[in-house]
Amino acid sequence: MSFPVFRVCLSTWIATILLAGFVAADVTVEQAWEQMPRYEYGQDMGPLLAIDREVIRVMGSAEKRADLAARLAALLEDEATTPAARQYICLQLRNIGTDAQVPILARLLRQPDSSEMARHALESIPGQASLQALRDALDDLQGPLLAGVLGSLAMRQDDASVDTLVSLAGSPDAIVAVASVRALGGIGGAEATEALRAMAAGDDQPMHREVSVALLDCAASLAASDRVEAAREIYESFADADQPIGIRRAALTALLDLQDQQASQTVLEWFGSEDRVQRQVAAARLTMLTDQQLDQLATQTEALPESAQVAILELLAIRKGVRALPRVLEAVSSDQPRLQQAAIRSLGLIADARTIPLLLEMLAEDEPASSLAAQALTSMPRTQVGPALLKALQEQPAARPAVVDVLKKLVYYEAIDPLIEIAASDDPAVYQVALDGLRGIADPDQTDIPRLLNLLQRSTPGRHRDDVERTILIVCDKQPAQADRAEPVLKALGEIDVTRSALHLPLLGRLGGPQALKILDAALESDDAQVRDAAVRGICNWPDASVADRLMELAADANRRGDQQRALRAYVRVVTLPSDREEPQTLEMLQSAMRLATRTEDRQLILTRASTVRTMEAVQWIAQYLDRPELAQAACVSLVDLAHHRFLRQPNMDRFHPILERVSQISKDADVVSRARRYQLGL
Repeated sequence: MSFPVFRVCLSTWIATILLAGFVAADVTVEQAWEQMPRYEYGQDMGPLLAIDREVIRVMGSAEKRADLAARLAALLEDEATTPAARQYICLQLRNIGTDAQVPILARLLRQPDSSEMARHALESIPGQASLQALRDALDDLQGPLLAGVLGSLAMRQDDASVDTLVSLAGSPDAIVAVASVRALGGIGGAEATEALRAMAAGDDQPMHREVSVALLDCAASLAASDRVEAAREIYESFADADQPIGIRRAALTALLDLQDQQASQTVLEWFGSEDRVQRQVAAARLTMLTDQQLDQLATQTEALPESAQVAILELLAIRKGVRALPRVLEAVSSDQPRLQQAAIRSLGLIADARTIPLLLEMLAEDEPASSLAAQALTSMPRTQVGPALLKALQEQPAARPAVVDVLKKLVYYEAIDPLIEIAASDDPAVYQVALDGLRGIADPDQTDIPRLLNLLQRSTPGRHRDDVERTILIVCDKQPAQADRAEPVLKALGEIDVTRSALHLPLLGRLGGPQALKILDAALESDDAQVRDAAVRGICNWPDASVADRLMELAADANRRGDQQRALRAYVRVVTLPSDREEPQTLEMLQSAMRLATRTEDRQLILTRASTVRTMEAVQWIAQYLDRPELAQAACVSLVDLAHHRFLRQPNMDRFHPILERVSQISKDADVVSRARRYQLGL
């Protein structure tokens, strides 16, 4: 077990003990001593908690700690003690162990199944005896166990082991060699440092990186002990451009750490350097500069690369807020694109209401300025930015899409009435943007739905009214998945007799649901031609195939010729929506529709939608229309769409090949021809 793994185990022990404290059974101390040696992982931890309390109780007395440590250590040599109990005992000896337990732990150190736990206990017991036990083990252990002991000697910062570590650094065992070098870095001090420098000076150093890292560790120890110049010398030796990037970056960062007032000047110099690593280190250092150093740096940025100016500007905005506003506003007018964009982002970070007019003007500009200004505005206080946005909605038509986008992000309910007024226009260029805002802001409640229904009454029949209906549908879709989408509309309509209100019937058809269907069925029987026509449009708007039979009846009714085409096209739409229906049944329904169709465009629609039926029967049926000039092009498109599906095409290539050959000969669409030929080749 490596040292990090042991730390994880220790953390797991502690967490488990804390948890068990709430659930473990209470036991007496003597019961705990009887049960603890037989403990297995996962068992009740009551005995261990009782021993824990004993350890805590004796911590104030050296004599009692020694007695308790001796009693614990005696169990380590008992063959009946389980591995889990041994690990627990070693954890406790880390806290109360003495020289008396060192011989027992030293013996366990040499046994593979207990070496790691014993080593960490020895590592924590103060004094020369435990340290000498670790040193003595160097002659007896090998591989990962030896590497672990080297790490423990580093933790103890044992200068006396330096010569042995230098020797082991040349071990043919890579694990031991690397651990030795790392241990020298952990020990630090003059002797270890010199040994590592001698290694680094070798012409052929197979562990150059490990030696370099160890020397950097030594330099950190020197700096911590106020031997700054010695540390600086090491760091500077690794700051040359020929060093590996990671080593060099660490050295440059450490050199900055050694500076004080001069750090900001060095950061400035490195920001302007052509050396990429210096620029990276300078950028990482920015956040650690004091306000005074940052101010000093900010006065000298003009000569810096654009990326450096961007980083400094954004940090100023974050660190100083409104105090950085003059500098940020100056950068907004910069002719450097990245700096200007950073300045707009910074306005959002500062979120000062005085910049709202400027940001609103930017909404009408080209990208990315418009999007960045929109993002900045969403960071502003709602009470200040909201009214300004509503004013811009009326006075800045060119910026209206961007303004609406911000209002949506803010979910600014106060915008609903102004948006409804704009959406009442019959100009698509005007109302589409407003409807987009309403779709994002409005809720399916008894405040917003009545307002949207009022807009529906004001809408112009045709595309305008259709788009308003779709807007109400989208808002109603914000309800939970299983809710009746029509319910908010029906509640808003209240006592109105919707069978006589032709305006709302197409909308109810879009919404669907049992209540809406009942109303539409009643309206279909109305003597009022206007109501009946609206009900037909409602049925044709239905969102699923549950009304397929009704649509087929309407399409087949020769007495209702005006409804036939609309119902037929709606029928084709709903029966080809995704469903649990078997595909042969769907094909039969399309074939029935084809028999009723009298218009070429309706037949073309049926052939196009037939590509949703992924069967060879559908392929063969569509293929017969390749000989009909008015339908051949629609058939070609559907056939290549079906051929796209390998699961259908590959097993039936003998039948698909001549069909695709025919498609490639008669199609007038170059893309369709290309696809047909690729599919013929099996691609």
